[in-house]
Amino acid sequence: MRVPPLLHTGDMTTPNFTDAEQALRDYASRVASMKADELDLISIEAEVRALAEARAREVMATALRRADTAASEVEIAGQRWGNRRVERGEYRTMFGPVSIERSTYQRSGGGPVAVPLDLRVGIVEGRYTPKMARVLCRAIAVTTEHEGAELLAELGTALASSSTLNRIPRAIAARYETRRDVVEVALRQQDCVPDDAVTVQVALDGVMVPQDGEHARPRGRKTESPEPPRHERRYGAVGANAPASRDGHAGRAWHEASVATLAFYDADARHLRTVYVGRMPEAGKATLLELLNAELDAALSQRPSLNVVFASDGAPPQWAALDAMAERVATTGSGQRFKLVDAFHVAEYVQKAANAIEGAGSADAAVVAATWRETIKEKTGGALTVLRSMRARRAGLSAASRKELDEATNYIATQHALGRMSYAEARAKNFPIGTGITEAAAKTLVGVRMKRAGARFSQHGGQTILLFRASLLSERFEALHRELVQSYAAPVKVAA
Repeated sequence: MRVPPLLHTGDMTTPNFTDAEQALRDYASRVASMKADELDLISIEAEVRALAEARAREVMATALRRADTAASEVEIAGQRWGNRRVERGEYRTMFGPVSIERSTYQRSGGGPVAVPLDLRVGIVEGRYTPKMARVLCRAIAVTTEHEGAELLAELGTALASSSTLNRIPRAIAARYETRRDVVEVALRQQDCVPDDAVTVQVALDGVMVPQDGEHARPRGRKTESPEPPRHERRYGAVGANAPASRDGHAGRAWHEASVATLAFYDADARHLRTVYVGRMPEAGKATLLELLNAELDAALSQRPSLNVVFASDGAPPQWAALDAMAERVATTGSGQRFKLVDAFHVAEYVQKAANAIEGAGSADAAVVAATWRETIKEKTGGALTVLRSMRARRAGLSAASRKELDEATNYIATQHALGRMSYAEARAKNFPIGTGITEAAAKTLVGVRMKRAGARFSQHGGQTILLFRASLLSERFEALHRELVQSYAAPVKVAA
């Protein structure tokens, strides 16, 4: 604890408290003298917090001033800056705004202004302390702007308006997009494959998101010539174009985003950890596949012995991507390579076939479906056995039932022919046969945050949420934030 300096007055000494310290001490004395029936803890907590934060702002102002310089010239990243001026700047901290005088510099001949203070401590977007920026990004990942602002107000810390929660994380995410390759490499270098991991499942899925677009009523202020958002003015347009403005489907407001997972398992098929990737709708899932390939390469370079199981439902575009990935890493490392269509999707088609034969909801249908499911999972060649049984019972069915049965048998026959139903072998090796983690990713990354009543997202607004939400689920939020804050910093020294 800091001991206040002493003021000497004759033979007496008096602690030299700041105004905020004195106010807090005075209030503590008031509370100590209150009667029991006068205590209102809600008011007391609010007052103590406000007084403590006033003192905290004084300390933050001191820290910010320490990062400043009064030199006539400085070197920033090896370049000389002069023409020093002193200007007032306001910073947003966890304890509220702090306004101080700080030095600014320009290069010879004018141009942009540099603020050594900002560069030394990594001030984010010219105003926000790293911790404040981190809170804003985390808040937008887990809740809406309005609810986030209300929660912070209730907590009484890191106060921010809903417009700030809308604007600043998007700007930080735009900065990430301009540096994505470098940032992602740094994140993967800091990450570790779990020690006990022997298998990694690589899977992807699509998930619908509500989007802005040409058929959506405009939001915000009405104007004939709206200015681009601030993040575009600083970083330019980032990310893929939203499909809503060019899909040709009148009235369509939902489009398919994509999620992918790298899930690590130990030798006993226990799930250890998952890396999540999420991207807004984009032609061919190009960025998602680029990131997923890089994640797999990083895992195999760190652990060449990993078995790799490629998994998805039966969607051809997803399997085209996985097949290309499997071919690319076929000879990488010493582990096995396996392809498995999600066993739970297969089970749905098995039930569909049983319902067509025995009647939907019947006890016989339940028994037949259960038998077929276990045959497929437990017996080598079980899929062929079940297909023969299904086709043998086609005769005598109604046209509608035959259609249902044919859809089921065609799906299973196609997946078997493509070599994606070797469940008995996979189970013997303790490989995962379902894509539950990826199915859950569609809900945890997108569903619970972005599919709320009235929700609608721009391409970059949605990607901002997916970026920070995926980093949280992947246990990379801390590392991502650190890399992004470092991008706002630069070495500063007094010019010789």
